[in-house]
Amino acid sequence: WIHEIEYQSLVAGTFTIGGVPTPLCETVFFHKRSKSLIVTDAVALIPHQVPELNNPANLLLIAKQSTSDPQPADTPEHRLIGWKKNCLLISYFFPEHEELDPDHPGVVTWTEGWEDNFDQLAGRLLVPPVVRTLLYQQNPAKVKEWVHQVSSRWDFDSIIPAHWDAPIAATPTEFQNCFRFLDDDTLDPFPVNDVKRGLKPLSDLALKGLSSSSSS
Repeated sequence: WIHEIEYQSLVAGTFTIGGVPTPLCETVFFHKRSKSLIVTDAVALIPHQVPELNNPANLLLIAKQSTSDPQPADTPEHRLIGWKKNCLLISYFFPEHEELDPDHPGVVTWTEGWEDNFDQLAGRLLVPPVVRTLLYQQNPAKVKEWVHQVSSRWDFDSIIPAHWDAPIAATPTEFQNCFRFLDDDTLDPFPVNDVKRGLKPLSDLALKGLSSSSSS
């Protein structure tokens, strides 16, 4: 396959696992004949609609406004609600509008505004929040160099991510534009409270651990 596929690797970040600093890598592959860029986590596109292979029971469970509510009827509308909330949970871990009920321990309720946050996330090619916040901010200069290498090396016209929607019609310029935040983190921002509650504490721990291991 070495004559059909080329690749470019990046050490995306480091996490301490079992007391050992462990590098996490991203490798993208270019399939020459189809002009496709195959990626794992670097970029993704979250669709507005429910993909066919989702388990309806899981979507309906998440569709509930409160975890204490009964299971809703199996309708396309309820499945879509579950899909959108699931995307927020996967992307942010503890999204802004998922609230613990102070009067009922163990009960979680979704408050108004969560759908607006989903709309800011879905339907566009982007670096997923987890990757952007926990990995790529550890060494932005290194990531930026890798992005330049990928976008200048191959003239691809589609991207096939391992997660969410695929294939995606996209050019090297569109791939590179997903990483504009490396120069200015105010570009293409995610909702502040979504990041603050779920991802920022983990990011701070990762950066603290990285700093400690570098100084020791």
